[in-house]
Amino acid sequence: MNQRQPVKPKSYAFAISALLPLVILIPVQMRVTRPMLLVERFWPGAGWIEIALLAVYSLWLFQGALNAKSAANFRRRYWIFFSVVFFAQLLVGLTLNPAFLMSGELHLPVPALILAGPLYRGAGFFMLILLLSTILVAGPGWCSHLCYIGAWDFAAATAKRKPARISRNLTLALRYFTLALVMVSALIFNLSKVRGEVAFGVALAFGLLGAVIMAALSRRDGYMVHCTRYCPVGGFVSLFSRFYPLRVKIDRSTCDHCMACATQCRYDALTGGDVKSGQAGWNCTLCGDCLSSCAKKSMSVKSFFGEKDVWPAYQAVVIGLHAAFIGLARL
Repeated sequence: MNQRQPVKPKSYAFAISALLPLVILIPVQMRVTRPMLLVERFWPGAGWIEIALLAVYSLWLFQGALNAKSAANFRRRYWIFFSVVFFAQLLVGLTLNPAFLMSGELHLPVPALILAGPLYRGAGFFMLILLLSTILVAGPGWCSHLCYIGAWDFAAATAKRKPARISRNLTLALRYFTLALVMVSALIFNLSKVRGEVAFGVALAFGLLGAVIMAALSRRDGYMVHCTRYCPVGGFVSLFSRFYPLRVKIDRSTCDHCMACATQCRYDALTGGDVKSGQAGWNCTLCGDCLSSCAKKSMSVKSFFGEKDVWPAYQAVVIGLHAAFIGLARL
């Protein structure tokens, strides 16, 4: 298959990839009393070295993304790496040293708790604020570049070469039903003073069911069933992302409707109707996998404010966020 030639990035894209980790991490290093950078927790003052190294890592990763023969495979590798770092930190924090955990206490690594946790506890809004800030900067890219669970759902879905045809209306209904169910349940638990042990058990069961969905349904159907139908954070992100100014566009004058992009998309964002309309569907997470699948080079990421392809700049943003989040304590 012919590969789409990368858009030559402007110098500001390189600057974004290097500077974004600095913009995020320097205030954290200076302002937060309990160190949030992992290295700083063990060697005071070394956080500054970690920040500099992460900026270099971000720039190196961005350069690699531009030169990669397969953008989809490159994204998969650094996304999986992000998730492995996340869960390795959890494992080390639980078994060896609680300093690896954000608060020193266990919090289940279930994305739904980013929304449900503050509603149940009436406190602990840090992760929710971080999510909202990330959506503001990266839009739906949170789901396809930065979610520690989504990486595994993607791996499960791509075990099947071609995704199955699914009902878009059913996907939409299930996604927002799950979002409403989780948030209403958290409020009811709060008002009913449900004990923490019970809430923990329910959250654990919810997370385990999500793992079953990934292992069984996503592998069977070839698209990300967990992320598109079950994950309430995915529904939350998609609601806010409707206002995000970037969209995958299709040049209908050159597109020959080969549907190679639909085969590449694991979010069901490129049906025949979407391709004919010239724009990816509402499920699009700006993963960029479809761009390199188009032999006609008919696909690009454009903003509401112009016709220029902004994909390299967007890559710089999500890679910069990836590098910054790698260095932070979580959970």
